[in-house]
Amino acid sequence: MNLSEKGWFKKLIGSQAADLAPIKDDRNKYLYRATHSNGLLYGHPVLPREFKTPEFLELPENEKFKLILLDGFIKTAIFPDEEIIPQDPDAFVHFLAESIIAYYSQVQPHKKIKERNFWGKKLSNEEIVEELLNDRLNNETEASDDFWVRFFNNSLLFLDVFFFGEWLPNRDSETSVQKIREQRDRTHLLLLEVVAAAAYADKIVQDEERVLFDQLLTSAQLPPDLEETAARYIEQGADIDNLDLSIASTWLLRKYLLELAILTIWADKVVYDDERQFIKKLAGKLGFSDEELENSMLAIESFVVSNWGNIPFLQDKHSFKDISERYVERLSKTLEKNSEQLSRLISENKELQHLLEKMAGEDLNDEEQIQLRTQLLQALKELPTFVVISLPGSFLTLPLLLNILPENILPANSNES
Repeated sequence: MNLSEKGWFKKLIGSQAADLAPIKDDRNKYLYRATHSNGLLYGHPVLPREFKTPEFLELPENEKFKLILLDGFIKTAIFPDEEIIPQDPDAFVHFLAESIIAYYSQVQPHKKIKERNFWGKKLSNEEIVEELLNDRLNNETEASDDFWVRFFNNSLLFLDVFFFGEWLPNRDSETSVQKIREQRDRTHLLLLEVVAAAAYADKIVQDEERVLFDQLLTSAQLPPDLEETAARYIEQGADIDNLDLSIASTWLLRKYLLELAILTIWADKVVYDDERQFIKKLAGKLGFSDEELENSMLAIESFVVSNWGNIPFLQDKHSFKDISERYVERLSKTLEKNSEQLSRLISENKELQHLLEKMAGEDLNDEEQIQLRTQLLQALKELPTFVVISLPGSFLTLPLLLNILPENILPANSNES
């Protein structure tokens, strides 16, 4: 499928609509899990399972982002009252196109929406969305060749999806739309303040952090008065003690702010003690416990480790070694904290328990090793932490899994195989 050719929106959304069903889950946790695993939260596209076909895997990055952004819009759309969402595939295509156009025109009125082609012919809603998303993604994904700048610019697309979900159930109320528009601008402003405060955490703003902030400010497209306010954050400094975090009223927005602050700290590849303290203090101000902070660190490291080979900008061997070692250590501590529950999950899985016991006394054949690794990963995914956070399956080999499992869980000698 060529996402640059006319008609791709209808073809793509129509193929997905047949599988739609209302989600019976916590909205914040569901969207966090979805946007974490598909990379929208962190500004790098990772195709969902249904899109992992040769025709989609070969797409350039900005076209993959069309899939990711639309996947986010679809997942957000199915949360309002079921009566809002048409069940017929053709009706859903029309509904989603009409909704995306109305959302951008109401919540981001500065964004010019092309309604006619070069010859003056009026475009269909589906064609308007194609033009709108082309413009939106070309502005974001081609902003810079620097990984960290692209990371942050593209992660702003997450807020498009988040506020689409806020807007959709209230789209007929002008008062509600105005409130969402103001909340969106204030959230962008707060994000910039948090990023500036993170940059100043070690008392020195590195060149990488300043470039990152400037690009983020440009991408935020704030009204002039708020843009001037934001520019002062990086010039005069921003203090974590003065942050007003009340605008981040949902768990999902607070997680987003925390994890982008962590990524800001990572931007110069060196994390100092002052910066660690900053992150811990920010997490506390956002209402997160030390355990939830650890989960955010684990989520970011898991995403980076999972997608290292697909992110050319990250492929620095020394950095990967550092990140992967930190991740393994953090993962090991998480499993230790959850050892009792993990032990119960293993005891309830007769096949897994049999394989572990067999391994204690003899070598497993190749098929058994594959089964053991699959079963261990499945058990880990049932722990509360990994219900929300994706595990880097390709990174977690069987020897590595056996090495990080708590010793009291494994039968004698099995971790030596």
